[in-house]
Amino acid sequence: MLSIVYFCRMNFRKSSISLTFLLLAWGSLFAQLKPQIQLNDADYDYNKRLRFGFSIGLNTMDFSVRSNPNPIGGELLFADVSNLFPGFNVNVVSDLRLLSTLSLRFLPGISFGERSLSFYNPDGSLETMMKLESSFIEMPLLFKYAAKRNKNSRPYIVAGANFRIDMAAYKKLNIEEGVFLRLIKGDVYYEYGFGYDFFLTYFKLSMELKMSTGLFNVLANDYAEDGAEYFHAINRMRSQVIVFAFHFE
Repeated sequence: MLSIVYFCRMNFRKSSISLTFLLLAWGSLFAQLKPQIQLNDADYDYNKRLRFGFSIGLNTMDFSVRSNPNPIGGELLFADVSNLFPGFNVNVVSDLRLLSTLSLRFLPGISFGERSLSFYNPDGSLETMMKLESSFIEMPLLFKYAAKRNKNSRPYIVAGANFRIDMAAYKKLNIEEGVFLRLIKGDVYYEYGFGYDFFLTYFKLSMELKMSTGLFNVLANDYAEDGAEYFHAINRMRSQVIVFAFHFE
């Protein structure tokens, strides 16, 4: 009886050892057959200190409106943005590497968009709606902090300021279509956002979502003669822009 038990134990041990060697051999073979991920431009963060590229994107422009509870003359009106329209951006990218994970970016360019500003009576009925167009020359200066590279991709965050000049503010008021208000020509925005870098074979592609908020009241004082009640209905109006961009560097 003892010999049978001893025989079974010996066979079990031999089987276990054989199975272990088999698994090790299979793992070694699988590791050799598994394709190794090739790093694209492995020295990207150390090779060149200054890099250039271009960017295209979509934007949505908005207003943060604070209505005036005590308007000067005229009836009480409430202003708000009723419709959002897609616009687009085109920028040049210049990136100065400060550290391996920190860079200073300057992205001059142009952007186009419009906002629909609606005025409502106290009972909620629509009084009028104005489409305010903007054609910006923009000069954003941003800091970009990126995480350590994970193979061929990495996340990052951006923050900084953007000075925008609205070329559409120089146009005449479109009184025939009921546009009685005008926007100021220049404003400073603070910006922040996040994105993801993808290191491809011949270039780096970045997808970025960014929020911009203006610091000043963008409602200009030179409104049309028939637009006094609409001008005084607004106490303060700040510009906001959301941008989703593709950077090619």
